[in-house]
Amino acid sequence: MKILPIISPKGGEGKSTFAAYLAGFIADAGLRTLLIDADWSQPTASSIFPLKQEATCGLYELLMQMLPDPLLAISHTSIDNLDVIYSNDPDELLPTAMLHAADGRLRLRNILQQPAFATHYDVIIVDSKGATGVMTELSILSSTGTVMGVVKPILPDVREFIRGSLHMFARLKTYENYGIQLPDIAILVNCFENTLLDREAMESLATIINQKQYDSSVLGNRDIYRLLDTRIEALDIYKLGHVKSQPVHRLEYKTRRKGPAAAETMHSLACELFPEWKAEFDGVLVAQPSNEPGEVKNA
Repeated sequence: MKILPIISPKGGEGKSTFAAYLAGFIADAGLRTLLIDADWSQPTASSIFPLKQEATCGLYELLMQMLPDPLLAISHTSIDNLDVIYSNDPDELLPTAMLHAADGRLRLRNILQQPAFATHYDVIIVDSKGATGVMTELSILSSTGTVMGVVKPILPDVREFIRGSLHMFARLKTYENYGIQLPDIAILVNCFENTLLDREAMESLATIINQKQYDSSVLGNRDIYRLLDTRIEALDIYKLGHVKSQPVHRLEYKTRRKGPAAAETMHSLACELFPEWKAEFDGVLVAQPSNEPGEVKNA
């Protein structure tokens, strides 16, 4: 079982959207997938796809250990192989509770390592709060090796993300005393436009990462960042998934414009993050599942 938390320096970077789109693509590849909406103040990821069976409980009851069986928090979406745990903390009680609980930052990790989850799912995507804080730290510590960070090609945002995540990892380093290896961060650039400004931002980001222009001495000088080759273009098709309540790859397998179709981009992203399932991901492009059997979308 792989657990991939998704983080961003702030709200509006596209973190929740691509958590949901990635989960939908992986599910269409035949892998049993769970999407956890841990963005307690702005839940989005769990509301994109319609539910065919909604649980009476959600993340609040799960983390507050109010359930005799953690699977009671799981809702089933209309997409085969894709389940969700929705965020249901409108009074914002979870951050304080997790901050003061002795095992607060480890609680999600401990829950997801139970056999009930390990035997039910191949991949768990955790959409966290678009900022630092205990709930983001809780999500990061649940990782099985990689966290995906979503940023826009704006240098101040990129620098804020690197600075903020380094400080957060420095706080979490103490958990290595319990045998927990802190994950690497794979950075996905969203809303890329092929302008001079965006290209310069990408070059600067690549330089920061490749030349390690950041101080990770507190982490033992680890190279914790890598820049994903996949990038998300600033296209309306990536907004249409919300409108249609569908994973974006189902809406565009082919395109007449220059550049990859949405399905090709999501395939590339999934392969970079989970290369062991490339054959399954290739199958999505061949089978071209859609909301309408036999339909192939073009743009």
